[in-house]
Amino acid sequence: MPTLEARIPTDRPARYLRQFRTHAEAMASPRGRRLRAHAGNQHSPNTVQLRVEGTDDRTVAHFDPWGTCTLTATTNTLVIRLDAPDTTALDRLRDLITADLARFARGALTIEWNPIQFRTG
Repeated sequence: MPTLEARIPTDRPARYLRQFRTHAEAMASPRGRRLRAHAGNQHSPNTVQLRVEGTDDRTVAHFDPWGTCTLTATTNTLVIRLDAPDTTALDRLRDLITADLARFARGALTIEWNPIQFRTG
């Protein structure tokens, strides 16, 4: 399963986590329309199902069938982890999450994604 991680130093990690969770919950609601816009032309509006769960320092957004985005806020770092079934879905998630966080931060965050390698055997 392809995985990306970004560790973003910031003095407001909890703020960005809350903002992402609020946005994702709005997209997941029955009245939410933004997920359809994010899906682009490649998917019908009902293809991606979004479920969001979270606490004060952690949010998990399940974009079924694309994969999962987990955000964790530490003292001065926002950690984002993306897990997807394939690289196409991973790229979609990366682009979606990067665009949302860039908009929330008004360009104040630099997001550098790093692949996570897992050992098998």
